[in-house]
Amino acid sequence: MKKVILSSGEEVTIRPLETTDAPALLKYFSAFSELTRKRFGPHPFDEATVNAICNNLDLDPCVRLTVFAGDKCVAYCLLNPGILEHDADRLRSYGIDTDQYRYATYAPSVDENYHGTGLANIMFTMLEHEAKKSGATHIILWGGVQHGNPRARRFYEKNGFIKVGSFDLNGGDDDMVKPLT
Repeated sequence: MKKVILSSGEEVTIRPLETTDAPALLKYFSAFSELTRKRFGPHPFDEATVNAICNNLDLDPCVRLTVFAGDKCVAYCLLNPGILEHDADRLRSYGIDTDQYRYATYAPSVDENYHGTGLANIMFTMLEHEAKKSGATHIILWGGVQHGNPRARRFYEKNGFIKVGSFDLNGGDDDMVKPLT
């Protein structure tokens, strides 16, 4: 658990997802705009999925971080060890030898009211540390970054991600990978 003061002066708590977080996480997902739902999609946002995730954390290989402002969940991200098969297929299509490196797959989401507060950077730094600790040599974005999301692209580029190829899932997407040093 880590308490952080954001640029706004607000204190938030960053910690791993807990079994008891299901109601707050479901409320967080329920507040997603349609645009956010299109941009963040590692899993469905329904009650059954949230309950399944929260009830099986001991068996889950993912690192799942939450951020709470009081009792309200304001961010959620996950780091999955390894690489998703469809991501591996795309990386190989770009000429990248996916057997040569160890990957972790990253999916972040932050409440739109908390964009620009520094929260995403803090969370990414924490997950980057977890990826290195697990032996990963690269982090790949889960589902890439959409062409229509320049703010996210700037965030990823600022944090060392590089574009390795493009595909079309949501009207144009780029795979971005961060080498870990």
